Formats: sequence, structure tokens, C-alpha cells
Amino acid sequence: MVEQVMTGAVVAAALASLLRLGVLLRNRTPLCHVDVAQLLMGAGMVAMHLTPSPALAAPFVAAGCWLAVQAARRRTRSHLHHAIGTLAMAYMFAAQQSGSAAGTLVAASHHHAPVAIAAEAPGFAVPLIAWALMAYCALSAGFAGTDLLRTPAPKLRSLVELALSAAMAHMFLAML
Repeated sequence: MVEQVMTGAVVAAALASLLRLGVLLRNRTPLCHVDVAQLLMGAGMVAMHLTPSPALAAPFVAAGCWLAVQAARRRTRSHLHHAIGTLAMAYMFAAQQSGSAAGTLVAASHHHAPVAIAAEAPGFAVPLIAWALMAYCALSAGFAGTDLLRTPAPKLRSLVELALSAAMAHMFLAML
């Protein structure tokens, strides 16, 4: 049941990000890296369900490196946060085994895995990294949840962040 709810939340978050970017483009408003990063993460989680392939880690590595450079140049925590998120997605893609996906999006354990994670692959899926990323995603979800309670705007960004971070924390936990 949890997996179906999280799957729906991830799909809704990806669609909300796409809609928000469409509105920004239509209004000729400059795009924010947060909107692009959230769309990339949501689309990546959907792609992880549809076409599990370690090769799909490459766009996330590129985006993560670009965001890390921006974080270093601009000294912003937001860029660093999204760099960590995209590199976490790259880790998740790289740890996957190729194959067909079926079932819910975020069920990543080996018992009912549409996203087959290579947790037993010798020397690759380092559990310490996965635990650290799981903790980071869980904390990120917590901070996004508190943002929904204390800030007047932008609630949609916080809601999308909450859905995506909670789903990633769940996927990492299931992988372990």
C-alpha cells in the first residue's frame, strides 16, 4: 500500500514540476534550478520504473556535476542540495540491474522489485553510501514537510520536494 501511495506521489510531483516549468516558460519567467532539478528527479524516478538501466545514470552525473560547480561558484546550499539529489539518483541508476520493470515505482526491495537494485553486486553498491543518502533524503523530506507548515510560499515546491525526497529515502531503505 505504501508503495502505491508513493508511486502516485512521485508521478504527481513529476507532473506538477512539468506544469510549473510550462507556466514559467509561457510567462517568459526565468527558470530556477530548483524547478529543473525537481523535474529531472521526478522524470528520473518514473524512468527508473519504465526502463531500468544503469546507463541512465549519465544525465544525472552531468547534472550533479553542473550543480556542484554552481554551488561552489555561487556558494548556495540549494545548488549543493540538488547536486546531492541528482548524484543520489545517479547512484540509484548505476546500482540497478537491467531488466524489465513491473509493479509500483518505489518498491525497490528484492522481494517485489520492479526496480532491481544490485545490492548484492560485489564492490559496487556500497551500503555506507546508500545509508548516508537514505538519511540525507529522509532529512530533506523532513525539512520540506516543515517548510509546508511555516512558510507562506512556495508551497508547491515544498510539496514536490517532500514527495521526491520521501520516495528516494524509501527506495534507498528498500535497497539496503
